[in-house]
Amino acid sequence: MTSKIKDILNKQINEEFYSSYLYLAFAAFLEKKGLKGAANWMNIQAKEENDHALGFYRFLLDRNEEPVLEAIAKPDLSGLKNIKDIFSAGLKHEQHITERISNIHQLAKEEKDSALESFIKWYVDEQVEEEANAVEILDKLNLAGSEGSVIYMIDQELKARTYIPSGPYAAAA
Repeated sequence: MTSKIKDILNKQINEEFYSSYLYLAFAAFLEKKGLKGAANWMNIQAKEENDHALGFYRFLLDRNEEPVLEAIAKPDLSGLKNIKDIFSAGLKHEQHITERISNIHQLAKEEKDSALESFIKWYVDEQVEEEANAVEILDKLNLAGSEGSVIYMIDQELKARTYIPSGPYAAAA
């Protein structure tokens, strides 16, 4: 494994752990606003992001490389006022992660690392799902506008989400 690949994968571990922190911060914000269903959705998302980080961690170990765990930045929620702002910020973050995953995929091709190409494919597919989920919820929130009863119904729908371990190593867990 080249040092360029090791570096980008270790940075991605940090990005995924940051994603988990970010979704936990979103969950706390939403719960304080009385939106326990949306908070549940975000808490589960945080667990999934943690799984994603551990996938990169495990991949490095399986390739006989040492994962490097760096400090995780504090999420900044300043300027976010409501559930729509939170899900918009979540979508923007997922778009950032999609770009990073695409860069890893491209580097795997350039470096002719077929094991990484195979591994990263799961994440490429996952990012399509992550963005689609955020867009679907945002579409509902846009339709709701400021109608409290509709936001309440959306919140109840989000409460139904349950945690299922995810990631390329989830089946082996």
